[in-house]
Amino acid sequence: MLANDYTLELSNIFHTGQVEPGSCFQRLCGSVQTGLILKDISLEVRAGEVLAVLGSKGSGKRALLEVISRRSRGPTRGQILLDGAPMTLSLYQRCCGYVSHRTDLLPSLSVEQTLHYSANLSIGSQVSGYVRSSRVRQVLADLALSQVARRSVANLTVSEHRRLVVGMQLIKDPVLLLLDEPTADLDPLATYLVVSMLSSHARRRGRIVILTMEKPRSDVFPFLDRAAYLCLGDLVYAGPTRLMLEYFRTIGFPCPQLENPLMYYLCLSTVDRRSRERFIESNTQIIALVEKFKLEGAPYRK
Repeated sequence: MLANDYTLELSNIFHTGQVEPGSCFQRLCGSVQTGLILKDISLEVRAGEVLAVLGSKGSGKRALLEVISRRSRGPTRGQILLDGAPMTLSLYQRCCGYVSHRTDLLPSLSVEQTLHYSANLSIGSQVSGYVRSSRVRQVLADLALSQVARRSVANLTVSEHRRLVVGMQLIKDPVLLLLDEPTADLDPLATYLVVSMLSSHARRRGRIVILTMEKPRSDVFPFLDRAAYLCLGDLVYAGPTRLMLEYFRTIGFPCPQLENPLMYYLCLSTVDRRSRERFIESNTQIIALVEKFKLEGAPYRK
């Protein structure tokens, strides 16, 4: 049984996996290359908090979720602890949930039927029918799906479909919920709704929520307790969002006024490939930022 003030801790995580083919020849031949996908990742997130893992494509965001969820292929070194206990596959399956970027649902079922189906599969043998029905009603209310409870999955909007997929995991009431790009392809209002609802769930239930984002909007900033910036598997920053601006300001990178700080520092953590000169300049800067955080970032991790 986990305590109410549990913490997820990652210490010195290294992960080796498949690297996307770079050249046309490699793509045609289907040759598989391996390399370090995650490099010395250390961070923590506590009960009641939302952590956003930010980075461009290929930064290692999804790999980090897969390592935490024990879905990853390839060797992993380091330590992952949940409430002080090693994150084994058994512990993950018992206490955690994962929302994939793409999830297919049965189109003929209604929203309510889908949640009942998920509840029967995941917790059917653990709780009574009354408890399962209560959880379904609660999830419908929490995710603003009550008004479409009897609508078929085939007739849902993109936002409603995404919230339903999230709800299928919330039915289990996991202490740790991982979400791969839950706001991808959503409009600004739908993005705001999803992130605000996840934040409300984390704070109200005392749960940990970790989500990846590639294009964070400024209006979701208040709902993110922590941020982790990844670039090619390296950490540029990992810590509370309330300390993020102060940290970057102290190392010489203040966020300009009227800029979205989430996006500004994401751009700072992304290699610019528009020209050879820009690539070299941005890559050199990111290497310096990674080293800077290793040397001076410890006070900002907690």
